[in-house]
Amino acid sequence: MTRCRLPALLAVLVLCLSLMPSETKAQGWDGVYFPETGHHVPQNFADAWWRFGGLPIIGYPVSEPFGRDGLLVQHFERAVMEWHSENDGTPYEVQLELLGNWISSDHQAPAFERVGSPASSDEQRTWFAETGHTLHNDFKRYWETHGGLIVFGYPISEEFVEDVRTVQYFERARFEWWPENRGTVYEVQLGHLGVARAVATGFDMAAVPRQDGVPDYNAQPISQSFNLPVLMYHQLGEPESRYQISMWRFAEQLDWLQVNGYTTITLTEAYNALLGFTALPDKPVVVTFDDGYTSHWDAAAALDRRGMRGVFFITLGQPRMADWQIKDISDRGHEIGSHTISHPDLTSLSAEQLAYELEASRSELRAITQHPIDFFAYPYGASNERVVVAVQAAGYRGAVAAWGGTGWHPELRWMEPRVEIAGYLSLGEFAAFVQ
Repeated sequence: MTRCRLPALLAVLVLCLSLMPSETKAQGWDGVYFPETGHHVPQNFADAWWRFGGLPIIGYPVSEPFGRDGLLVQHFERAVMEWHSENDGTPYEVQLELLGNWISSDHQAPAFERVGSPASSDEQRTWFAETGHTLHNDFKRYWETHGGLIVFGYPISEEFVEDVRTVQYFERARFEWWPENRGTVYEVQLGHLGVARAVATGFDMAAVPRQDGVPDYNAQPISQSFNLPVLMYHQLGEPESRYQISMWRFAEQLDWLQVNGYTTITLTEAYNALLGFTALPDKPVVVTFDDGYTSHWDAAAALDRRGMRGVFFITLGQPRMADWQIKDISDRGHEIGSHTISHPDLTSLSAEQLAYELEASRSELRAITQHPIDFFAYPYGASNERVVVAVQAAGYRGAVAAWGGTGWHPELRWMEPRVEIAGYLSLGEFAAFVQ
């Protein structure tokens, strides 16, 4: 039977309000309720739950939020979230406790001993000097496509058999291989370390009654693949060239999309569908613009006149729209993404330069727009494994390439394809790219 702990719950809600950002406190309690386990999740944790991967990665909440050492903390099945107010507005505002380190601290298996760098390079195997461990096979693919460094941390063991199942430990997680689910999304699963942490500390996981007015969270956790034309534009104006399209031709293409039943969506909506949280509309299309040129102000107006939305990737360190224009476009329902500070080839940068280009651009754009900056576009489409890990660590939710077609897949989360729209395409050629 579910126990009612109303006085304790009210105290927790007061604590949540005291620890939440000021804009959340002004609105009162803001969050969702999970009827599956009978717990509330405040909005800052709900946003992080969604961003980190939802049910397959974090699991259901198994506690109410509570205060610990000045932090707002909450247990989930596979993780423990901590809200660090000192990092407000950065990728490190909500962090996952290092549960892998905790649960393996007394583990004596040889798999936890550091290994040396492989003698030869192997695309199927990655060695991390930070911890002296490797990733390969299914665990490597899962790590790379489901959150990487910022969600799981570095590997702290090699693969080994534990309780009849192949596992590997990471700073924040334990990967488990379920061969009986081979070929499904459940082939690799995460251990319930959040539950283990709650049990070890004697934490009460009993359900609580829903607070009045708090909505249910209805998650659809199954990721999916689909065809999605993500159109990539650059400058608008004359003369027409590969990277410059006239306004009349751009308007003609928008009209064609409308006449043929296409619906513009944002990358937030595209990634929600990719990760299984929502469904796509019939005939979706994403209209993106790289660099933040001043002519993009006119492009946004053309979209507005048709009730359409676009995604604008801004390069902050080159001639671009003014800050007020970027904010205004964002406030009108268009989405803003990062395209770095100086538009470098990221694969050629040092670790420090790479972190600056990714983190400073995201932070500055968030300050300009007062909205989340969740998506990134690679300058020149240039990327490699090191760059992808840095994009993940900078706190982005996903990233798009410069080319690649229309096939979107969960395993391409950090390199989803786009379709380049050159300025000289005929309407028939444009239609062929979209269809």
